[in-house]
Amino acid sequence: MSYDACILNIRAVSPAALTLAMLHFSSPRYLSRGLAPLAAGLMLAAAPLTAAFAQPPVMPDGTIPGNLAVQLKGPDMNPETLDKVKALGVKWIRRGFIWEGVEKEAGVYDFSTYDTFVKQCKERGISIIAPIAFNNKLYGHVKDEPGRTGYAKYAAALAERYKDEPVIWEIWNEPNTMTFWGRHGKKGNTDAYAKEYMDLVAATIPAMRKANPKCIILAGSVSNMWTESYKWMGFCFARGMLKEDWNYWSVHPYGLKTPEDYIEAYAITRKLMDDAGGPSNRPWINSERGFPVEKKKEGFAGGDMNRLYEYQAWHLVRQFLIDQMEGVAMTCWYEWSGKESFALVKTDGTETPAYHAFRQFITQLDGYKFDKRLPTREPRDFVLRYTNPAGGTKLIVWTSPPPMQPADKIVDHPITIPLEGSTGTLETATLLGEKGKVEVKSGAIEVMLTGSPVYITVK
Repeated sequence: MSYDACILNIRAVSPAALTLAMLHFSSPRYLSRGLAPLAAGLMLAAAPLTAAFAQPPVMPDGTIPGNLAVQLKGPDMNPETLDKVKALGVKWIRRGFIWEGVEKEAGVYDFSTYDTFVKQCKERGISIIAPIAFNNKLYGHVKDEPGRTGYAKYAAALAERYKDEPVIWEIWNEPNTMTFWGRHGKKGNTDAYAKEYMDLVAATIPAMRKANPKCIILAGSVSNMWTESYKWMGFCFARGMLKEDWNYWSVHPYGLKTPEDYIEAYAITRKLMDDAGGPSNRPWINSERGFPVEKKKEGFAGGDMNRLYEYQAWHLVRQFLIDQMEGVAMTCWYEWSGKESFALVKTDGTETPAYHAFRQFITQLDGYKFDKRLPTREPRDFVLRYTNPAGGTKLIVWTSPPPMQPADKIVDHPITIPLEGSTGTLETATLLGEKGKVEVKSGAIEVMLTGSPVYITVK
């Protein structure tokens, strides 16, 4: 079929499906494989169709920092914290909209707290990922009636009230776990939990779409990526989750030692989607993952106990890089502050190395998009190329430990990177911004790879 014929056929597709396809094929994962013409064609075909479906929040297109988020908790819902988030350059925050705090009397909603918060975020150019959470004692558990219908009505009320605001909606938080879904099953990640969540999704999405057809909905919010959570996702997909009208599948990739382990985890999840009849290409968001500096906390990655804050900074940046390489639409770091040892800002206000690595990441790559991964001899070495519309090109380079191994198993080593057409001296910057230089010799540079990413300005 010719290119023009493809476009004519594309125009016959529904606007919602066309928008989904456009998001998919314009992701870095596909542009880097030579499908830019198809992406352009989809955008051209979509032009007259998607105007009515334009989303109030501008969804990430891969340009940094528009695809970066940070989790906020209740104490952070204030102008002072939001000013600091804005100053860091982060464009999204994640914060739950708690049902029980809004509907304290059946059928009566008090949105005043969230009205203020949404207004404060909007004034600062910050958009919100909003988990719709959790049960309400007025109705009981959402796995049963009247809880399920009550939740769907609340979700619809949110979608209607904030239809012109920069908010996207996530159905629950980690429903595969007993911690957030309940202990009635005595075990998380079961088929029974999957059915209960599927019933909630099936009731909630139509209600939200009726209230606001343009709302953006995340489903899944899956805790951990390991054998048991893969089973739970498989149960969901087999029960028809992939046929539901959500926009993004959200995951929380705990249970993995380093961000590089996400590559296999994402591949496993895509295969689960394929095995269930697909499609496996629906957009994803990593809506929560942090790397704590305390051994007993979920997500602890191990390593030399004297270097944990250093490793945390490495993992924050590498998580962003790996997700972008994998075509994940957005990544949310857990969390801004708090006592759980994930925080960018400690309780005394001290900024951690991860905070400064976050700032340097935005400083170095503001306005850039992931372009491609350059080939390396070792599979756990990474050379990623980023470009911007002005023709700027940067490389980010690092190495990682063997699969599911801690950071102190990394072996530092040199690597030669061919740079055809480049000459002279290139500027480099470390994770925290220390400047350096590297000489181009015979059309290549030699750099030392460690677990700490280095930025190299090519042009």
